[in-house]
Amino acid sequence: MASVLTITPKELERQAVALFEGRTYKIFLAVRGSLTVASTAAEWEAAELSGNGYAAVTGTIGTGSYNAGTTRYELPNITAQFTASGAGYTYDTMCLKIGTELYLHSINVETPSITLAAGQSKSYVLQLAQDD
Repeated sequence: MASVLTITPKELERQAVALFEGRTYKIFLAVRGSLTVASTAAEWEAAELSGNGYAAVTGTIGTGSYNAGTTRYELPNITAQFTASGAGYTYDTMCLKIGTELYLHSINVETPSITLAAGQSKSYVLQLAQDD
């Protein structure tokens, strides 16, 4: 006889509220070098870009809702736009840090590296979701 375990929508909501809702976030660009997914947030922040119009994107994660179509609890999209000035900049990793956690939530490695000349922009749209 087969059995199926389902995590209830209210449990997914409870987890998402505990982990994400109302917490601060920082989305920043870095040059990876020898850093890995196991590197600390402090190590990644030491590799963060600076100058030439670069600025990290910060904010607070909003309230989400359960999506019956995807069977997951979805938080509002987070949009981060980066615009270069001066000499521009090059990076290979976009990082998401939540709250004061010691490790990053996630990284997005760009291959090849992204180069933004003065006046050029790059946007990222991130969606956090809790599912089973």
